[in-house]
Amino acid sequence: MTSLTVVNTLLQALILGLYAWSGAVSWPVMVAFSAVSLGSSLIFTLAVALHWNLRVPDAWLLYAQLGANVLISLAFLSIAPQLAVVFLASLLVTFNFAMMSFTPRQFFWSWVAFGVCTAVALWLGRARFASVAPSDFNMAVLWLFFVLAVRRLATIGSQFSKLRAQLSEKNLQLTQSLERINELATHDELTGAFNRRRFMQMLVEERERAHRTRQVFSVAIFDLDHFKTVNDRFGHAAGDAVLKAFCALVQASLRSTDRFARYGGEEFVMLMPSTTPAEAAAVAVERIRAAAEGKDWSAILPGHAVTLSAGVATFRSDESIEELLARADAALYAAKHNGRNRFELAP
Repeated sequence: MTSLTVVNTLLQALILGLYAWSGAVSWPVMVAFSAVSLGSSLIFTLAVALHWNLRVPDAWLLYAQLGANVLISLAFLSIAPQLAVVFLASLLVTFNFAMMSFTPRQFFWSWVAFGVCTAVALWLGRARFASVAPSDFNMAVLWLFFVLAVRRLATIGSQFSKLRAQLSEKNLQLTQSLERINELATHDELTGAFNRRRFMQMLVEERERAHRTRQVFSVAIFDLDHFKTVNDRFGHAAGDAVLKAFCALVQASLRSTDRFARYGGEEFVMLMPSTTPAEAAAVAVERIRAAAEGKDWSAILPGHAVTLSAGVATFRSDESIEELLARADAALYAAKHNGRNRFELAP
C-alpha cells in the first residue's frame, strides 16, 4: 500500500510538471506540490522500513496516508484551482485505497468530510477558478492523467483480487482445520473409530430416540483376548497394527446404522439401533467374532491368532446409560470366564 502511494505521488508530480511546462501552472506550485507530496510519501516509506508502523494499530498507517494525501490535494486545489479536475480525480483514486479497510460507517463519515473539505477548497479558489488552455499539449496531458488514473485503479483492483484469493485460501485452510479438529474430537487417532466421548454422546441420543419411538437398541462391548501377550511378544507396534486391522474388519461387517468406537485400550463398543428381537444383536456380534477368528493374522503376528470376547446388552426403558453399559460389561466378563472367543447376552 505504501509503495502504491509513492507511485501515485510520483505520477501526480509528473502531471503537474507537464502542466508547468505548458504554462498552465507555475513552476513554484509544481515544485511545492512535488516536495510536499514526495516528502510525506518518503516519511511513510521510512516508517514502514524502520517498522515504526508496528507500534500502532495496523489501520493507522492507512488512515495517516489517506489523510495526508487528501489534505495535500485539497490545499493545492485551492492554490491552483485551474487544475481542479486533476486534484479531484486524484482524490477519487486515493479513496479507492480506503476501500480495502474502511467499514461502512468509516466510509460514510469520510465521505461527509470529503464533501465539506472539497467545498471549502473550491470556495477558497473560486476567484481564480479557470480551466487550462485547450491546447493539444494540455489535452494530451489530461488524457495521460486519466489513462494513468485508470491504470492505478486497475492496480488497486488487482490488489483486491489477490486479497480475495488469499481470503479464499485461508477459508479453505480454516475449513480443513475445523474438519481435522472435529475428526480428532470425535474419532480415535490410531484406529479411526469413534472415540469414547463421541460414543457416549451417541448413546444418549439413541436412548432419547428409543424413548420417543419405542425402538429397542443394543450395545456390545468387545475385548481382544490376551492382547497383553501380543504386546509383550510382538511389541507395541504390532499391537497397534492389530487394533487397526480389527477396526477395519469390524467396519466391513457393520450395518449402515451401527456405530463402532474404541472404548479404551483393547476394548471396543458397538451401538446397534433397531435390534428387535434382541437376538438380532447377537447375530451381528457373532458375525464379527467369527470374522476375527477366521482372519489370517500371520502377516502381523506370525504363528499367532486373534480372537475376541464380547458382552451384549439390550436397552431397557427404565435404565440409565451407565446401567446398560454395566450389564454389557458383566456379560463380557462372563464370556471371558466361560473360555473367551465367545459372546454372552446380558439377562
